[in-house]
Amino acid sequence: MKSFLKRLFAGMAIGVGAAIPGVSGAAVALIFRIYEDLINAINSFRTHIKDSIVILLPILLGIILAVIPCIYLFSLAFEHLMFVLISMFVGFLVGSLPSVTDEIKGIKPTKKYVAIFIIAIIFVALMGIGSVFLGPKIDLDAQFTAMPLWMYFILIPVGILAAVALSVPGLSGSLILLVIGFYRPLVDHARLWAGDIVKTGDWSNFGKLIGMVGCFAIGCIIGVVLISKLMRMLLDRYHDGTYVAITGFIIGSIFALYFNYEIYNYYLNWAGVSHVGAEINPIMPIYVEIPLGIVITILCAFGSYQIVRYQRKLKNEQNTNE
Repeated sequence: MKSFLKRLFAGMAIGVGAAIPGVSGAAVALIFRIYEDLINAINSFRTHIKDSIVILLPILLGIILAVIPCIYLFSLAFEHLMFVLISMFVGFLVGSLPSVTDEIKGIKPTKKYVAIFIIAIIFVALMGIGSVFLGPKIDLDAQFTAMPLWMYFILIPVGILAAVALSVPGLSGSLILLVIGFYRPLVDHARLWAGDIVKTGDWSNFGKLIGMVGCFAIGCIIGVVLISKLMRMLLDRYHDGTYVAITGFIIGSIFALYFNYEIYNYYLNWAGVSHVGAEINPIMPIYVEIPLGIVITILCAFGSYQIVRYQRKLKNEQNTNE
């Protein structure tokens, strides 16, 4: 039961992270020290079904329990408190980063590792920058409203792309969706159609909702299985280099969190500049929300680092007993 609850809680944290552009669900799994267990369970599902289900079931349940309410809440937060929300997750990433760097502590910083580290940072940072330039040019809202047949088939490879990032720590699936223009249409239409059913009893878009979510989920499953096999191979053969890249991805994602299409529009709103995008209406002026965001970043970083220290203590005690 203790292991089940631990994995359930970790799954909920992964789901929360996956819903935020810039936060990697796989990085959250790494911070909670279940990433390699997750990869192994996926890769050995056919040969060790029972053991894999024991590991995967609470994680998947936690993800589902977290993603559904988070999509709704974060959609509202993106409109009114985006900087505070982003700052909270930056603090979480910064404070938890030592749990990732512990995996490469003591390795010699060769030219190869330095190059991998820098390239990983730049790659993720460019995703955030790319979303700023591509976001206004990709308007899929009308296509999602009509949902022609070809859109359902498009959502499968889109799900695969999102799952690639879910399987690689430091890469954000939701940020990739932002770059290619699918994040807000997916979130907004899921929220709209589900809201119609709950609030007014209007089931006219139920088929679209199920089709959209189902095709996207199929793509995610395919992507997770394929990339998990690749990550297992990389961790087995190139453990240190893989973790160096993962560290770079996570650091790059901190930049991407503060500079992507969604929050760029938020900055424009603060500056009183018109923009193209989702409705944004900050409830705090810039001189209040930025200091508050800084305080929240510090508090979340401190809190998450205490968790890392506790995990280190447990690990040292376990090694001593062994």
